[in-house]
Amino acid sequence: MTCDLLVIGGGVAGSSAAARAAALGADVQVVEKDDHLGGSGALSAGILWTAPDRETLRRVCPRGDQELGMALVDGYDDAVEEVRAAGVAVSERWEGQMGFGVAHRIDIHGLLEAWRERIEASGRIAFHHAARELLLEGGAVRGARISGPAGDQEIRAGSVILATGGFQGDPSLVRALIGDGAERMPLRANPNSLGDGFRMGRSAGAAASAGLDSFYGHLLPSPLRRLRPEDFLPLTQYHSHACVVVNRFGRRFADESRGDEVTNQALVRQRGARGVLLCDERVRREHAVGAPYPHGQVVDRLDVARAAGARVAEAGSRAELIERVAAWGVNGPRLEQTLAELEIPPAEADAGRAPQPLREPPFHAVEVQPSITFTFGGLRGDAAGRALDQQGQPVPGLFVAGADLGGVQETGYVGGLILGLVFGPRAAESALGAATREEAAARG
Repeated sequence: MTCDLLVIGGGVAGSSAAARAAALGADVQVVEKDDHLGGSGALSAGILWTAPDRETLRRVCPRGDQELGMALVDGYDDAVEEVRAAGVAVSERWEGQMGFGVAHRIDIHGLLEAWRERIEASGRIAFHHAARELLLEGGAVRGARISGPAGDQEIRAGSVILATGGFQGDPSLVRALIGDGAERMPLRANPNSLGDGFRMGRSAGAAASAGLDSFYGHLLPSPLRRLRPEDFLPLTQYHSHACVVVNRFGRRFADESRGDEVTNQALVRQRGARGVLLCDERVRREHAVGAPYPHGQVVDRLDVARAAGARVAEAGSRAELIERVAAWGVNGPRLEQTLAELEIPPAEADAGRAPQPLREPPFHAVEVQPSITFTFGGLRGDAAGRALDQQGQPVPGLFVAGADLGGVQETGYVGGLILGLVFGPRAAESALGAATREEAAARG
């Protein structure tokens, strides 16, 4: 089987790339493990967001690849318009997503269906198939060997885009690249992103990106009797940015104000990878219940955590709360000192690092654990979606998008769905342009 462009992975990045290629008249083939498009994006709330400008991007994500970051921010508005042009519902723009970003809510399932129709109008989607090995000819990537219900086959293509969604589903890679114990984090995503793109890209000569030990995820309650996709949003402790979060020594270990997704990464490196989130009634009322995440879901996240089997405590005094938390294995005297220190007004330089003290009873605590949704590290690539080797040169015939394009962000988080909507189409355009140039060169 042959095609102009082979896209490995039918998540948001792969689907957007294939849809752009199909719109440009290319014969495109998509290989997807699942029975539908979207990957983890199909499980999301459909929030399309990123930093509002380059300056904010550099502040939030100073160690991220600057070229890729600027392309992400600069491509945001065009990506939103592309969604509208597909006939998909897009909300009004709002400010303050994750405390600093700009966002629209989109009908993610409507968008995936629009992309599927566009792809299948001129190409093919092989559901329940996985790529196992890239095909190399004369140092260039020219297709892949894939497997499916009917066995193995080769698909030859002018170019290949890797968009397999990261490596968060593979415990061995998570342990090796993020750190010992990280493989035990609950997977807050679909189970199919197993690092296929990373491994195949590296075998074909692509370099690894920076940020391999960084990832996106959120604090979840601990322990949990179960974790199903429908539990991902209600169990997420988004409100931790307004809380005090301590480790088993009773000490704060992160600047909670930077966001739950940053504290989540710090927690995986604490002893036992367990912490405790503490707040007073005002924070519970205004953040855990009263200020819903933009998907509109209003739930009491502490009640949901309790119902799911997590350790949750409520007390009429701080002394009683400390006693309850100490019974979970947390150093009570040090926790008492930590909470007492919050009563002292912080110096101006430290004001952003100090959460509000616990003042309005009743007081609340929930044991939390880190989770992983997608990885920030992956293959090295440029803003055109070309996979790069160790010398920074393009690997002929190989392109990369979405979470497989590593280094866009590191520790700081500036977007999820938007990665696919910006870099997927870029990779498709670059891949088809490269193939056209090669054909012209071959004709002399």
